Amino acid sequence: MVMLFSLLAPPPVAQAAGRRYEEGDRIRLTGLVTEPGGLPISGLYVVLEVSRSGFSLRHFKRQRKEIQRLTGLTNDRGEFDLEWPWNSYFNDFQLVISIPVRDLKGEHMRELERIDINQKIRQGSPVVSSIVVREAAFVASLRQFLASIASEDQRRTHQEVGEPDKVERLDFPDHSEVAWWYFEAGKVYRFRDDKLERIEPFDPVTGDP
Repeated sequence: MVMLFSLLAPPPVAQAAGRRYEEGDRIRLTGLVTEPGGLPISGLYVVLEVSRSGFSLRHFKRQRKEIQRLTGLTNDRGEFDLEWPWNSYFNDFQLVISIPVRDLKGEHMRELERIDINQKIRQGSPVVSSIVVREAAFVASLRQFLASIASEDQRRTHQEVGEPDKVERLDFPDHSEVAWWYFEAGKVYRFRDDKLERIEPFDPVTGDP
């Protein structure tokens, strides 16, 4: 019979540092999410991930289990505010910044930043964090694309295949043409005046085109 030995982490975070929370105490987590230049970013998901972390001899590495999540959004000033009821069983705390993206498999969350807040938790509530999103250009580009969707054909295409890898737009005196390129799928969707005109296949491209 295979036996699993696991060396759990030291005593719960609050006790290890001499700061003791009572079970159910409300721990407030607040802060600011910005671009590298300091401008706030609104509408990003802020997720508190709480888990039990320990070293597993079977896998010979530290592992997290029984992950629980609490989710909020940054407001117009890039601020977030969460509350977690203290449970001494959990000993690992991380904040994750993410944004929903869509592809052929559907919508999923893309992680932008992750920070360890165990030290901050030890210092007591409120837990204040400033988080810089290094992929701010990606966020801006994604939002610009979503704002450009102007017709039912484009909305349906986006629902079916997600955000394109590249967008090309040409404006003529009497009409406009837009091409959405999906390199790995090997397809380009061509729109004329926002109406789907045709889908052209090509050899799929993997990696950076």
